[in-house]
Amino acid sequence: MDRTTTTYFADVVSNALLTPHMRRVVLEVHGDWASSGIADEWVRLFFPTPAGEPAVLPVSQGKGWSFPDGVPREGRWYSVRAVEGARLTIDVVVHEAGVAAEWARTATPGSRIAISGPDGRYGAEGPVDWELIVADMTGLPAALRILGELPAGRRAVAILEVQSADDEQEVVSAADVAVSWVHNPDHGHAASLLPAAVREAAWLPGAPYVWMSAEAAATRDIRSFVRREKKVPNGYADVVGYWSIKRNTAR
Repeated sequence: MDRTTTTYFADVVSNALLTPHMRRVVLEVHGDWASSGIADEWVRLFFPTPAGEPAVLPVSQGKGWSFPDGVPREGRWYSVRAVEGARLTIDVVVHEAGVAAEWARTATPGSRIAISGPDGRYGAEGPVDWELIVADMTGLPAALRILGELPAGRRAVAILEVQSADDEQEVVSAADVAVSWVHNPDHGHAASLLPAAVREAAWLPGAPYVWMSAEAAATRDIRSFVRREKKVPNGYADVVGYWSIKRNTAR
């Protein structure tokens, strides 16, 4: 059964500015929603309509969704930064346009949306010696959760792109993590700086697992680099574009 086709109501518990370009929204989910347990898990959020129609539970129609009241709602996939019981933490990038950014800017405690069940992809097919975790601001919530769940004794390199030093967040991990922050003042409007940063980074000895989520062009570049130049086999690299600079929309 595809968990992402099941939908639930969720109410906003809190909403606060986390960094200059990131808002943190905590949701309380109703029903039997349960975490996938995958560190980069995501859910689909269905946002209120501009006219303010109340939230309804959409029904999956394969590649699309139908709504009981016949009024479509915009939906976007978002990483779950943290889970505590029925409470989910969702971090949303602040920018000048977009249904998700507008919702995150205006959502108040008690307001209701619908969400899907979770899914995720993080994890190598077999044992590895170290991990390379790469993300821009859209992938940052998942990257920080991955790093936070790494066990003691694991080695990792993290390369994280944000708009400014004020957007950096504390990296909490039991693992041995070398963190590099890349500052891109034009994040969201110009090419990512991550491909160059990854190519310049030290490559640790042994077999790696590579996880990256960022802008689509940047992930294509890095996917080619790790597979063709670094010979990382299939099953040991999950490199996914969360958004496209041409459309400037998240997933």
